[in-house]
Formats: sequence, C-alpha cells, structure tokens
Amino acid sequence: MKSNNGHMKLGAFCGGSYHQAGWRHPDADNAFGHDFSRWVELARKLEAAKFDMMFIADTASPSDAQNPEVFRSISGGDNFEPMTLLAALSAHTTHLGLAATIATSYRPPYDAAREILSLDRISGGRVGWNIVTGISPDDAAQYADQTFVPQEQRYDRGEEFVDVVLKLWGSVEPGAYPRDKEGGAYKDLDRIHLINHVGRYYRVRGPLKGVASEQGRPLLIQAGQSEEGRAMASRVAEAIFTAQSTFEQAKAFRDDIRRRAAAWGRNPDHVKVMPGALVVVGETREEARDKWAELDTRIDLRAAQARLQLALKAHDLSGHDLDAPFPDVPPESIVSRGRHHVEAAKREGLTLREVLIRSSASNAHFAVIGTVRDVSDELQYWFEEGACDGFNIMPAVNPVSFEEFIAYVIPELQRRRLFRTEYEGSTLRENLQVPVDPLPLMDACRWEEAMLAN
Repeated sequence: MKSNNGHMKLGAFCGGSYHQAGWRHPDADNAFGHDFSRWVELARKLEAAKFDMMFIADTASPSDAQNPEVFRSISGGDNFEPMTLLAALSAHTTHLGLAATIATSYRPPYDAAREILSLDRISGGRVGWNIVTGISPDDAAQYADQTFVPQEQRYDRGEEFVDVVLKLWGSVEPGAYPRDKEGGAYKDLDRIHLINHVGRYYRVRGPLKGVASEQGRPLLIQAGQSEEGRAMASRVAEAIFTAQSTFEQAKAFRDDIRRRAAAWGRNPDHVKVMPGALVVVGETREEARDKWAELDTRIDLRAAQARLQLALKAHDLSGHDLDAPFPDVPPESIVSRGRHHVEAAKREGLTLREVLIRSSASNAHFAVIGTVRDVSDELQYWFEEGACDGFNIMPAVNPVSFEEFIAYVIPELQRRRLFRTEYEGSTLRENLQVPVDPLPLMDACRWEEAMLAN
C-alpha cells in the first residue's frame, strides 16, 4: 500500500556531471557551465518530461584552488551565477520549477530575500531557495569580513537569517501597490509593514522592496542532514534534498523529519523529502554495471581524498595506506554525510581506496543501476514504502544521464501511474502540492530549547 499521496516528485540536479569522473566520459558535454544555449535546451527537455524543478547547487568559490594538483583535475569553476541563470531560463520555460542555493553565512538576508522574491515574480511563482550554511572554508576565504566558523554557530546564524527572510517576504502583502491615480495612493499602507528585527546577528528594519509572490512565498528547500540541519529542515523546509544510500537510512530519515515537523505543529505531508538518485540504465544489468564501473576507473583519488576530508574535518587521511582498512575516525570529527562513508566502511570492511571511490562516485547518494525495469522497481519501492516523496535525479554524466532517464524511465513511471503526464498548475507549489502554511519563527531565547526538543 502506498504511504504517499499522489505522484512522486522529481527534481533535476543540474550544473554538470555528479560522478567525479563524469566529465571525463567521452559523451559528457562539459560546456554547460558557460554555454547558455545548452541550459535552455536542458530546461526545455526537463519541462517536456514534466519534472517538478531543476535545481542548481552552488558554492561561492571554486573548490581547492590552493591545491593545484586537485584543482586542475576536478570539474566546475566555470559556472554561471545561478540566480542570474535561472532568471534567464524563466523566459524559456512556463511550468518548470527553478531552484538554487544561497548560503546564509556570508550575505545580508535583505539582499537574499529581495533577489529570491524578484526571481519568483519574474518566473510567475516557480522559485525555490535551497538553504545551506556553507560547508567549505573556500567560500569564507572570498569575504574579507568572514571566517569559517564552527557548524553549530553557522546554523545558529542561519536560523536567524531564514527568519529575517520570512519576515521580509511577509512585510509586503498582496495588493500592497494599488497605484490609485484618482485617489493619489500608490501604496496601501495597511499591507506594507516594518519588521524591526533585532536579533543576535542581524538588525533589519524592513519593509522589503518588492511585490508579493504569486505562489504565496518562494519554496524553502534545505539540504543539510546533520543534527543541526534536521532541526532547521523540520522547522522551515518544504522540500528536503538528502543523501541516503540505502532504503533503511532513507526511511529512518524521512520518519525523523516528519516527527520533528509535527512537533513544530506543521503538517508532515507538506514537507517533501527527495533523496538524490544517480540512475544508470542499460539494456541489461551487466551493461548498466559496466557503465558505472568504467566511470569509477577514471576517478582521481587525490581529488577524492580532498573532498572526503571536508566531511571528516580535522582527521588527516594523508599517509594512510589506500589498500589498508579504512581508519578509525572519532565521531566528533565527522560532519554530515561523512557519517555515511564511515559507517559503510565499518559495516562492509572497506579500504580507504574503496571509500574514496564510493564517495566520489555517488557521495552517499542512492545509486540505481540496472535495466529500466530494475530502476523503476527500486524507485517505486522507495516511494511506495515511505522512504521518500520523490527524488532529486543526479546525472552521473551530464546531460546523457538526464536524456536516458527521460527517454526510458519517465515513460515507465508514467505507465505505472507513479508520475504525472501533465502539470497540475503553473507554480512550483501547485505542482509539488505544498501550500503556504505558516512557519514557526525561531527567536534567540527558544533556540536551545528547540534543539533539545528535536
């Protein structure tokens, strides 16, 4: 029996090949970062396939610029700024949701609130904001007045940042600008409000300069899965992108988020959990597995180790034998999805080399490899048995993986009545079936109490 109502939700993780070596595949198109025409083509294909949204993950800085051997071998760094890109793409699409990352650690919340709302208006109510606090010290290095602070402080600040943005979006109600020529009133002052926010990190007067969202409020998305990330997600997120490599982990994560959301007084059905899924399709299982294995042979282990270090903080992996058992890592050194890698190493007796390959290939996301029937069966099982509300599809090789998913898997999901054949509405919220519920605000005096409760 289905534990979800309606169809599964599908996002598309855009911006390049997700598998670390995907960009080296002969069929990879690596000009996406800076060729707008390719983005338009992809967005139109995703919309024709009825995806809920395209999502652009982003960091402020190119990664590993101080490590030349790693920097030269990893893809990325030639990307468009995502909000600018999505604004341009909105003119070439009509129903596809448009979502991107803005970190809370480095920018003023007023600027983020206005930028996101402006894009939402330009697109006709199709925008989602992916909230992250920033995981990389490379980002902090680009801002003279910022340092890379501990995770707990980043989330504390991020909670207040989100509250300020929500208050600013609420400071301008629908109908706030009647522009009454006869009466001489350009604004309706009963519908425009000061917020006068004074908090631990921000002082913002308001109101926001702009017009209310056509979908009521831009969609709030969250991608963290640490304890602090779950606390934030359960309070404000309306869609959650998460990395879960097994059904059991995914089911436990969704159950936990739904319980926490209910504790905040929210409707858990209005929080859509969408784990990442790397899908590799072949005519036979052997063909699909060979495709994946061939990609793994192209992984740069130096880059893999640099990336894994981000999830293990101060625990130094250098000098460890690649073919020896994965080292013991103190729990206090593990950040977010690093826990998946450490637990898998212990559970399966993996070597450091094997962990590096896995972490670079899927980074703890769900890898679905097989025939169209195999892939569809797995996605259906996760969806119907309550491990998720849908998936964020991540291309192992861009854009080939999307094209294969659209050509082969989407029709099978539609045949099984698991995915839509037409959009339900014109806004992102209408298609995701997420109404504009009130969200609880977190003032400073309630922060520690809420963390303990969750």
